[in-house]
Amino acid sequence: MTRDMYDNTTDVKMNEEILNNIRYCIDGITLIIVIFLGLIGNTLTVIVLTRRVMHTSTNTFLTGLAVWDMIVLLGTLFLINLPQLDTNFQMNVHPYIVAYVYPICLVAQTGTVWITVSFTVERYIAVCHPLKAATMCTVFRAKIVIICVSISALLFNMCRWFEHKPYEATVITDSNLTVRHFNYTLTEFGQDPIFKQAYYFYLYPTVMLFIPLGLLAVLNTLLVLAVRRSKLQQRTMHVRQARENNVTVMLISVVVVFMICQIPALVYNIAYSINSDIKKDIGWEVLSSLRNFLVTFNSAINFLLYCAFGQKFRCIFIRTFFRRVLKDDSFVSVSTPGMTHLMTKLDNKTYRSMLHKGNPCMEMSHTQQTHLSRYSPYSSLTPSPRPSPLPHTRKQPNGFHSELHPDIEFNCTSHLLSGSSGSINTHTPSPQT
Repeated sequence: MTRDMYDNTTDVKMNEEILNNIRYCIDGITLIIVIFLGLIGNTLTVIVLTRRVMHTSTNTFLTGLAVWDMIVLLGTLFLINLPQLDTNFQMNVHPYIVAYVYPICLVAQTGTVWITVSFTVERYIAVCHPLKAATMCTVFRAKIVIICVSISALLFNMCRWFEHKPYEATVITDSNLTVRHFNYTLTEFGQDPIFKQAYYFYLYPTVMLFIPLGLLAVLNTLLVLAVRRSKLQQRTMHVRQARENNVTVMLISVVVVFMICQIPALVYNIAYSINSDIKKDIGWEVLSSLRNFLVTFNSAINFLLYCAFGQKFRCIFIRTFFRRVLKDDSFVSVSTPGMTHLMTKLDNKTYRSMLHKGNPCMEMSHTQQTHLSRYSPYSSLTPSPRPSPLPHTRKQPNGFHSELHPDIEFNCTSHLLSGSSGSINTHTPSPQT
C-alpha cells in the first residue's frame, strides 16, 4: 500500500468517525428530546383545540396539523432516532421500518405541508375577503379540505411502498463468526431510471417544495401587509378585528417557522435530484441530518408558537389544565384589542391581571350579580364629546368577560341589573422590587 492510499484510507475513516459522532448527537440525543416534547405539545394542542369554545375552521385545520405532526414525530422516532441509539434495532427492525413505515411518514409530511397551505389560504380569505369568509371559512369545509389533503397525500406517496424491500444478510466478523441480520435494498421499481427521474426530479420538488413554499411566501406577504394596515387603524378597530389579527399573527409565525425549517430540505432535495452521489460527501450527509432534524423540530414547535402568539389558546390552555390550581370561579378573562387579560382572584370582590399583553395593569371588582357596563373610548384625561355606544358584554359561566375599547384607560359607568355594581379600573403599574 502506497503512502497516498494509506492517507486516503485514514481520511475516509476519520470522516466516517466524525459523521457518526455528528449523527449520534443530532439524530440520537437531540432528536429524541425534540420528539418526546413535541408529542406532549401536540397532544396538549389537540385537547385545547377540540374544546367547544375553540370550535372554528382555523382551529379545525390546526387540529389536523397536530395529528399529522404526531405521526411525523413517531415515524422519525422509529426511522431515524432508534436506529442511531440501538444497534440491534438497526440490524433487525430498521429494514422493515424503511420498507413499510417510511412511506407513512412521507404521507404525514405531505399532509403537514398542504394543511399549512390550506389554513394560510383560509386565513387570507378571512382577512382580505371578509364578505366571503362567512360562507367559505366554515368548520365543515375545513374538514372536507383536510380529508381531501389526506387522501391526496396518500395517493401521491403510494409508489413509495414499492420502492424498498428487506432481505436477510450475513456478515463475517473479525473473529470468523457469521452474524445474520436484515438489510434493505431498492426493488426493480425503485431502480427504474424513469421513476427516479419523474418522481425525484420533477414531482417531489414541485409538489412538496416549489408550489407550497411559493404560495406560502405570497399569501404570507399579503397577510403581513393586511395586519400592518389594521395596526394603523387600531384606534377605530373593534374587538373582533383585534382577535382576527391575533389569530393571523399566530398563523404567520407558524408559516414563517415552517418555511425556515424547509429550506435545508429544499437545498438537499434539489442537489440529490441532480446528482444522487452527493450521499458520499460528508458535507451533504451533515446537511441531510440537519434537514431531518429541522423537519422534526417544525412538527414539535407549534404548541409553543400557539402559546406565545395565540391569546385565546393561551387562556383556554390555562383554564383546561390548571383547573385544580385555579378554581373555576377564581379567575376571569377580559379582552381588549391588542390585550387579553386573565384575572386571578385577590379576595371576594377584587381580581388582578395574571396574564396579559400590553402595558396596563388591570384590577377588576366583581360581584355575583349580572350587570352591564358602559365604557368610554376616550382617555380619562380627555373629555368625551358624546356618550359612547354600549359595547357587547356577556356573563360567562365561570366569570365576567368584557370586551373593551382599545384605549389604555377607560371611563366606566356600571348599569346595575341586580344587586351591587362592579367596576374595572386600569392603571399603569409602578416599578416593584
